[in-house]
Amino acid sequence: MMKVILKIFKWLGILLGVLLLVFVILLLIPEKETVKAIEPRENTSYWEMNEGFSIAFTHLKSDSETDNSPVIFLHGGPGGYVHTSIIETLSELTHLGHDIYLYDQRGSGLSDRLPKFSDVSFEKHVNDLKEIISERIKTNKVILIGQSFGSAIVSHFSAKHPELVEKIIFSSPGKLLPKRINGNVYLDLDSLYPKPDSLEFIAPYRFVEDVDRTAFKPKAIVATTGALLFDKRLISDKQMDRILNTLATKFTKGMVCDQKNVLPEEGGGGLYAFLATNNGVVPKVRDDLKKVDSPVLVIQGQCDYIPFSAAYEYVHVYPNAKYQFIENAGHEIWWEQKEDYLNRIKEFLLE
Repeated sequence: MMKVILKIFKWLGILLGVLLLVFVILLLIPEKETVKAIEPRENTSYWEMNEGFSIAFTHLKSDSETDNSPVIFLHGGPGGYVHTSIIETLSELTHLGHDIYLYDQRGSGLSDRLPKFSDVSFEKHVNDLKEIISERIKTNKVILIGQSFGSAIVSHFSAKHPELVEKIIFSSPGKLLPKRINGNVYLDLDSLYPKPDSLEFIAPYRFVEDVDRTAFKPKAIVATTGALLFDKRLISDKQMDRILNTLATKFTKGMVCDQKNVLPEEGGGGLYAFLATNNGVVPKVRDDLKKVDSPVLVIQGQCDYIPFSAAYEYVHVYPNAKYQFIENAGHEIWWEQKEDYLNRIKEFLLE
């Protein structure tokens, strides 16, 4: 009997060793570059931030003599970046007398990757926006456009600094953070803000499975463990960003109504920025948002993967907000309905 037990342990040890060896090999194999890493554009500039790192931005100057408040665009993610398509789209607003600024959030795009995992957090994203407005652009009022996750940054910024915000546009907004909770139970937004019968949403490609598969890759597991337990980057930014950029070529299929309208990835993903931003406590702001009287426009596409209820909550909490629905457009509205998207924004800015 003892010999049988020892033999079992022997084979279990061999099996464990083989599995460990396979895991190490998978860990050491360089991540394939399926998308070329993003490179600076002709109009790329950099702000040197107070913490000692650089944030990349594009500045589109007004071509009008009208001196209107500058517009700042905050991209989605977290860990996303400014895509060339949104630069080209928002350039139209310069004809209305607005300077336009689009910047890559810390840890992603063309901005610096920071040394420690803890160097990126939701609070730091909000603080970066304050520094950009007050110390880099040096202006008293701004118009903010928050796309997807960028909407979360914009909402928290407006709660802390309402005096700096002239108008707000939430474009395909992600869920307002933190999640609504009653006691220990998360509230069902769909029951609070049911979809009107007049709005016919279309479910896009479901990419959750793609994200889940990426999360359990050996490199991602090791990187997440090192980041959370030791505040260390056990896997390089280059390797991690390649994982996210490869994943983006799949999940962007869920950003449109028609998959033939997906635009090519430009390689600006920052996976550590994604992990770090989602790790931490986000302060409650809903009561403060009810005091923000800036005009607010919420725009959502017919094929948005984010539910109507999540977008409509912004209309509910801001006292001077309205919702607009754009047909035949997904999460990246301007990829399919550029003119309609721009016209809604222009009309709102001219009000």
